[in-house]
Parts: sequence; C-alpha cells; structure tokens
Amino acid sequence: MTLSARSRQDGGPERKQPARARVRQKPLLDRLKRRARLTYLKMLRIDDPPERIAKGAAIGVAVGVLPTFGIGVIFSLAIAYFLKANKAASVLGGLIMNPVTSPFFFVLSIFTGSFLLHEDYHTIYARMMENGFLNGAESATLVFMAGNIVVTAATTIASYYIVRNLVIRHRRRKEEKRLRKASHRK
Repeated sequence: MTLSARSRQDGGPERKQPARARVRQKPLLDRLKRRARLTYLKMLRIDDPPERIAKGAAIGVAVGVLPTFGIGVIFSLAIAYFLKANKAASVLGGLIMNPVTSPFFFVLSIFTGSFLLHEDYHTIYARMMENGFLNGAESATLVFMAGNIVVTAATTIASYYIVRNLVIRHRRRKEEKRLRKASHRK
C-alpha cells in the first residue's frame, strides 16, 4: 500500500498532487491558437529586413506544404542559407505543416490535382478507401503531386506578401508607439 493510500485509509492528510496534474489541460483549439499566436509574434520580432523575413517564411511554408517526409526543416534551412533568407523565419514558416493542417493540405492537393488533370475526385477517394490509404495513394500520386505543386506555389506567394506586410505594419506601429511615448515625456 502506498503512503497516500494508507493516509486516506487512516483518515490522515492526503498527499498533494503535483501542480501539473491538478491543472486541467486546455482544449485543443485553445492550444493551437496559442501556438499560432506565439509563432506569429516570434516572426514579427525577428531583427532582419521585412523582405528577408518574408522570404524565409515563404521558403518554410513551401517546404512545409511539399511532402518532405519529416526532413523539411533541414531543406528549408539549406534553401534559406543559399537564398540569403532568414533561417529562423524559414523554420517558423515550416510550422504551417503539422498534424492538424496536414489533412487539409493533402485533401486540397488531391482536389486541385483532380481538377487540373480532369480526374474524378470521388473515384480517387473511393480507390483510397477501397485499397487502403497507401495503396490508393500510390495510384493517385500524379494527381496529388500536380495539385500539391499548385497549392505550394499559391501558399508560398501568399505567405511572402502576408508576412512582409505584417512585419512592416508591426514595425510601423511600434515606431509610432515609441514616438508617442517620447513626445509625452517632453
């Protein structure tokens, strides 16, 4: 019998649980929002020109959306190094691909590829369900890759402009705030 079980049996004081065990875990959506916000703030606070930060983020997003099978971070760092982009932003941009967003990009790539190659999306999906995911995916590889190239290009271009504009706007607000504080001190 453990000490806490004996204490409860004897009516003695119970052993307190560690703080981690007592804290109720937040819902998944709240944790995802928090992680996205922290990544966003880290990206904004990188000390580099906005174009380099945006280029790094776009590289990370591109490598994250492409099927790199777990070595995307290495690819994004290497590409960022050769293209003189911000390496930290490339790693942060690569976080777009995670277990939550992977199914979305997978389905979007197959849907886009089936549209481009005039394949029936439902037939591809049925093959995957009938033959098992991997066997069905094998027959849909061309469709997936065609769609994935388009999805990657679109998300890469969009992420470059979005990140660049966010960094510029963040720095402008920060500078305005600094100037307001300086004018109030005088």
